[in-house]
Amino acid sequence: MAVTETIVPAGGLVLVTGVNGFIASHIANLLLKQGYAVRGSIRSLERGAWVQEAFAERHPKGTFSTIQVADVNAEAAWGKAIAGVDGIVHVAGDMSFGADPNQVITPMVNGVRNLLRTAAKEKSVKRFVFTSSNRAALNPIPGKELTVHRNLWNDSAIAGAWRPPPYEADRIWDVYAALKAQVEQEVWRFSKEENPHFVVNTILPDFVVGPIFHPKQPGSTGKWVMDFWRDPGHYEPLKNFIPQWFVDVEDTAFLHIASLTQEDVKGERLWGFADTFNFNSWVGVFRKVDPKRKWPEDDPEQGHDLTKIDTSREVELLKRFGQDGWTSFFESVKRNVLDTPAAWPA
Repeated sequence: MAVTETIVPAGGLVLVTGVNGFIASHIANLLLKQGYAVRGSIRSLERGAWVQEAFAERHPKGTFSTIQVADVNAEAAWGKAIAGVDGIVHVAGDMSFGADPNQVITPMVNGVRNLLRTAAKEKSVKRFVFTSSNRAALNPIPGKELTVHRNLWNDSAIAGAWRPPPYEADRIWDVYAALKAQVEQEVWRFSKEENPHFVVNTILPDFVVGPIFHPKQPGSTGKWVMDFWRDPGHYEPLKNFIPQWFVDVEDTAFLHIASLTQEDVKGERLWGFADTFNFNSWVGVFRKVDPKRKWPEDDPEQGHDLTKIDTSREVELLKRFGQDGWTSFFESVKRNVLDTPAAWPA
């Protein structure tokens, strides 16, 4: 593929924010595997010391460095981190699951605006990719048929998040969904109204499954899978999770890389929706992977996500990276439980 001024060139430098996180670490890993240089931001160099060691071990000939950005929302936070980069993948976010939108949403909206304005001053930046979420578009509602379109926003969650106080725990998921929606909306507003010189794309992954990258990572959604796998009695988190779509963590990473490197991917929202699942899906995989252990019975009351979504664009992009479409639920869960480091959690 010919190098143009609008894509990250082969060997180019990419800033991956929150590189110690579940999704971000896999993005960085695949970028390094493909020969790109990676600069990863972390909030604390001390707590993230394992990051440098892990990538040096996996990619001894790769170019990887870390930079501390203690407050991702500060106005002057990103100048040094962005200097000289060809592309930015902004994964870092607020995972506090707080109930007060003023404390969760407002700082992150201001923060992404600061990041974009800093990027607009750096002429080397060609691509900006934002990690959003399925919740930015919709809340999963089992049993309800819904056709998802590219311009769908989770207006009900935004309204729920900003309803008058008191700010109690019953609005946590609305605040989280509204956070993802309103930060992504600010990314698109900036792209449209301030017309930066770089291309903007966003990725909306659903429930992300796959191996935890390092023993010192909390593991995000991969943790819930591991907890159930290691203790069949610890099934409540996944049993109570609303049936919805999933996506493999490496498929998610490839969609980010496509957004950085593919000439025709411009101004797109890409869906990380591979297949649907419910509690019985997890149990079905575990029985096949380890039939000797006693697993819970299927729950006949489990619902199903009936959302319809066209992901032919995403499948086509995955095939450019040698993938045969989406990774299956079985394969992704199998890798989650068998390829996560035995020492996790450290």
